[in-house]
Amino acid sequence: MKPAEIITALKAKEPALLGDIPEKKAEQILKAALTLIRETVVGSEPGDVAVGMLGRFKVADVTKGEGAEATTHRRIVFVPPKPAEKDAPGKPAEKAEKKAAKAKA
Repeated sequence: MKPAEIITALKAKEPALLGDIPEKKAEQILKAALTLIRETVVGSEPGDVAVGMLGRFKVADVTKGEGAEATTHRRIVFVPPKPAEKDAPGKPAEKAEKKAAKAKA
């Protein structure tokens, strides 16, 4: 998705969220935030970098080849967050059934 598409989707989903902010300004803010996340992840030490509400990035330096031909590359893998139980399909119904069974007992 391009930043302009994200802004359009946000306005469609939650019109009051951006208020009177012009689309170009909202797009600049989004681009700045995404750039900050990218720079933080790329510039971090190997390990996990957690970004709230987005997920984790596993950062590792990987060496390929041997001797003089060895090259080191940075590998970054995105790990999305696990869905909360309340968001998982079927889970709320199961919890409600368990609560009802406990209440009857």
